[in-house]
Amino acid sequence: MERAYDVLLALPESDSVTFFKRHEHQKALDSGDQQAACWHLFWDAYNWLKLFCYVSAFKARQLTAAVVHAYNTDNFLAWTILGRSTLEYAAVSYYFFRKISLLQMKGPHFAGSHLKAFEELMLQFVHGTRFNWPDLLAGDRDRLSKDYPPSGSSKAVNVLTAIKHLSRRDERYHDVEIAYAMLSDFAHPNMASHATVITMPTGPTDGHESEVAANPGPLRGEFIMVITLPWVSTGVGTTVELLMQAFPLLEAWLDYVEQGATVTIDFGQ
Repeated sequence: MERAYDVLLALPESDSVTFFKRHEHQKALDSGDQQAACWHLFWDAYNWLKLFCYVSAFKARQLTAAVVHAYNTDNFLAWTILGRSTLEYAAVSYYFFRKISLLQMKGPHFAGSHLKAFEELMLQFVHGTRFNWPDLLAGDRDRLSKDYPPSGSSKAVNVLTAIKHLSRRDERYHDVEIAYAMLSDFAHPNMASHATVITMPTGPTDGHESEVAANPGPLRGEFIMVITLPWVSTGVGTTVELLMQAFPLLEAWLDYVEQGATVTIDFGQ
């Protein structure tokens, strides 16, 4: 996990993304300049990919920093809750990365259907949600109280679906669904999470005595780390591994941008 975190820390602190407006796409199309129209579409695809890579990377960095802090401060409850999130982020990243990898995106010649499918994936990645944000931001409390889940294409990828996809990636992830269920028991107010504030017994006690403590001590910490650390490391490492596979495509597209490459799109494909 430390090596993965170092990779995240080595990334730039920020970047920017820009997209053409609809009327600008229409203007390029109406001009009859096919190269300009193709370039507009490619530029947006390049920025979608940049957004996907850096949003994933910066969120992974924040999450890993929080996990490390929880580890260093013996905050076992925070560790397990955040640890579950590392698997969720890894699974959702894999869900999108796998779908992107099935498309022919190397360029500079693109199939129109593949470019369209890529943009639809990126729209789902960016706008996917489990909550009805438009009504909340509009201050429409009545509609929100009647229907707070999102509707239509704005629904986020189901995490359990993403975890199942990850379990099929290779042998390393064969038991990821079991690990996720275990970490979920820690994340919810269930038996496992109670254990984060109960000391480990060191021997027989009278009357099944247990000690409840804000800091349950190193034995409890050792128990929690033995069963969770491998999977937390897997979560962080998987996200970074996927990013390292995505960034070469981003770099190739950046070369097209900087060199002013001739980008073509076959709208019949």
